[in-house]
Amino acid sequence: MKRWTAKATIVLFAALSVPIVCVAQTNETAESDAHRTSKHNTQPSAGARITKFYIAEAAPNSGYETGPLHVIYSDGAHVIQELPPLQKSTAKVTVFNTVGFSQAQLAADRQTLGWTVQVENCCTSYSMPLSVVLFRSGRVVRTLGNGHMVWNWMFLQDGKQVAVVTGFPHGPEVGDYELYDVATGKLLAEVSGDEEIQGLKPDAPEWARSLEERLHGGATK
Repeated sequence: MKRWTAKATIVLFAALSVPIVCVAQTNETAESDAHRTSKHNTQPSAGARITKFYIAEAAPNSGYETGPLHVIYSDGAHVIQELPPLQKSTAKVTVFNTVGFSQAQLAADRQTLGWTVQVENCCTSYSMPLSVVLFRSGRVVRTLGNGHMVWNWMFLQDGKQVAVVTGFPHGPEVGDYELYDVATGKLLAEVSGDEEIQGLKPDAPEWARSLEERLHGGATK
């Protein structure tokens, strides 16, 4: 299978609402236009826990792959995350729209939720998850990404840390594993897979091996 090249990594992150070329990692602490909440939302009280979350179906012929993401709290608060409005490409600007939510997960603290966002891609017929969005206390607190496809991700330390594995949509399945601190967005550690064995080496850190196991369908720790 063919590798992606750097020229193919031209994407529109979900954390942005205007068409630009973006290949850099982002760590945002404020909610952006692309993470819009419904005008009818009620915000959760301090200490409220998430009791339910779900991704609604997309409206027919809407151009989206999914509908909004709903988050329901123990105090009855109901927060709705909307997708940004679709934009059309022009002769001068090619737009890669954010078209859906995916891989939604709830941390063990039941207050931190995360998901990936599906973004249109110039080089494939399908959208790809290109960033991990972290949500707490009724708002987006951070967006993590390095411009590559998010293969999988998971919470660690009861939601205090997040491990993410990214890579190309085609080619060797080695992946780049990154460990982040949720509170600060700081990159704590990283390790890459070995092309010869198509995976992590035996001496890889436990957090990365747990994510690799999850990636390949094993039980998580």
